[in-house]
Amino acid sequence: MSIPNLTTSRPHPPSPDQIVPDQPAHLLVVDDEPEIAEAVVDYLSKKEDFRITLATDGQKAIDYLSESLQVENPDIDLVLLDMRMPNVSGLDVLNWIRSHPELRYTRVVLLTAAAGSSEKVEALTAGADDYVTKPYRPQELLARVKTILRTQQLEKLLQRQSQQLAILNQLSQAVAASLETSEVWETAVIGVNELLGIETACALIVEGGQLTYQEIFTNNQIIPTNNIPPVPKSGGILNKVFKEQSSVFINSPESSETFNAAIDSPMDHPIKSLIVAPLLVRDRPIGVLSAYNKHQGLFTEVDLDLFSSLAISISEAIENSWLFQRVRLRQQQIMESRDTLQALIDGIPHPIYTINDHWQLVTVNESKASELDSKPEDLVGPLCYKTFYNRNSPCEHCHVALTLENKEMQSWTLSYKGEDHLPREWDISAYPIPGKQKSSARAVILWQDRTEERRLESSLLQAGKLAAIGQLAAGVAHEINNPLTAVNANAEMLKMVIPKEDENYEAVELISLAGERASNVVRGLLDFARQEQYHFISGDLNTSIGQSLDLVRYQLHQASINIILNFDNNLPALVASWEHLKGVWLNLFVNAKDAFEDGSENREVEVTTRLSEEKNHVQVLVRDNGKGISEAEMSHIFEPFYTTKDPGKGTGLGLPTSHRIIEQHGGEINVVSVPNEGTTFIIRLPVDLNE
Repeated sequence: MSIPNLTTSRPHPPSPDQIVPDQPAHLLVVDDEPEIAEAVVDYLSKKEDFRITLATDGQKAIDYLSESLQVENPDIDLVLLDMRMPNVSGLDVLNWIRSHPELRYTRVVLLTAAAGSSEKVEALTAGADDYVTKPYRPQELLARVKTILRTQQLEKLLQRQSQQLAILNQLSQAVAASLETSEVWETAVIGVNELLGIETACALIVEGGQLTYQEIFTNNQIIPTNNIPPVPKSGGILNKVFKEQSSVFINSPESSETFNAAIDSPMDHPIKSLIVAPLLVRDRPIGVLSAYNKHQGLFTEVDLDLFSSLAISISEAIENSWLFQRVRLRQQQIMESRDTLQALIDGIPHPIYTINDHWQLVTVNESKASELDSKPEDLVGPLCYKTFYNRNSPCEHCHVALTLENKEMQSWTLSYKGEDHLPREWDISAYPIPGKQKSSARAVILWQDRTEERRLESSLLQAGKLAAIGQLAAGVAHEINNPLTAVNANAEMLKMVIPKEDENYEAVELISLAGERASNVVRGLLDFARQEQYHFISGDLNTSIGQSLDLVRYQLHQASINIILNFDNNLPALVASWEHLKGVWLNLFVNAKDAFEDGSENREVEVTTRLSEEKNHVQVLVRDNGKGISEAEMSHIFEPFYTTKDPGKGTGLGLPTSHRIIEQHGGEINVVSVPNEGTTFIIRLPVDLNE
């Protein structure tokens, strides 16, 4: 196979408003190891019709990307970037791309040989769209590449349609603001080129029973129409559209029975494709709007809709005296569009609603209404903050006021603790709704639940940390244990031969105590790192917690701690390794006891068990009203050897071990804490529905 090098000529990339869906994606592969790079290029080229360029180091990649900017629109769709390269590393290239104003949105996948999570976190933090760990499976790499390219294609399509709608909106406003007919015609034909990207646009009006050219825009300039003869009265597409008052597009004129080059071609220009829409006033045809030879691709139904909409705006601008009837027609169209839009947003699972500049609800979708056990139409009218939160003023977290005032999109995140004590996180976006009246501001608000996504991200990150540290701990513990055994044994032997009254006895005693303490740490390391055998049997969750609580009840009582039990006695039986779970409960109870500062009063430890709403998990909540955990400490509490306790009172292995045990049961453990208010640990264990 042949791989294009950095000097290979390339076709001029398509403009962003003319996306060709079937054009092969262009990938830039950057790797300083030729064998790996060749293998990647060879596999991707065989499996998909990609255009691939290869750069053998980071500087060449930067040079190539810089050269690509010399053309009008760079066409690199995805960069596969080796993370570790000499001189200019993959992260250097990524940082350069993300800081470049024209390339910062280029998709980048980092290829890293690191098995740990630190480089992956570093890559994602630097702005990588994804990462693949070496050695990687070619199928996984291809799947990730295709997924990113598919997302990119959808974004381009949405961007194109958004640009066209924006242009259409601007053109409609421009022709509506024009007071002279000549200005309307000129704005119309120039606007068609901006909207569809065509070679020629014409505006014709009927005079003396014949369509007469009023304005022609071709080759980026307006040309005079004084010497251009009228269109014959019969035959051709122009007359057909005028008489039938129906828009049409044709991409193969030579195969059309209606098309007549002598009639339909302005100034005998060669015609490859055309689109025509009638101009109507009071439902009476007054002319046609036509466009010829689209620069990129073929005319589509979307083009026809846009073109027809523009023709309607032009008709309205020409005949303002009949505004009332036109407004009534447009009103009907708007009502139909609103019904279509309402049906569309009702099908979206995310909560969506729109408000006006007085904070009154204008529309509410089914998802948002279902949260309040209501119907969308019953929520329209009242204030949003009163309806949703029973407040007398807008919410503190809300940025909608900026959207209404500045007509700009606003996004923010809302985090709070739900009724089940679990954290909740929502991404909220507010988009302004365009309107011609400045005093009538409106906005659409979209809520997206990110709770599960954030929980999975945190769980995956923590699992990676624990796995890496566990492997390290096992190796270190075994290496330390052998010399430590010799130290402890010899210290004990010296104690046996040295009298207690000897001045050296105290030194030997200190060696023995220090060795024993080190041995305890090593045993903790081994307990944390080794893969223990779990013996799963069916049992009762409440009984397990009660048995563990009995072991520390005396300690809690001595610390003046009141124990509150809220057990659900109708919980289903769980299949679990109960000895391991008892260790988890004991660790949480001891941590709760240690959470109280000296002199604190009204000490409480509350234990709650319950079945989740979905009935596929049971929840265990262990809450204390102690000193709580700071936000800085919260991100480390499940890391081995991290402890907030005084020296000598903890090894920092209790919570990491508990985390591993809960994961072995297919569950999860989370924590919610507020300094000086207390801490709640939430454990979720799956219910075997087949039991």
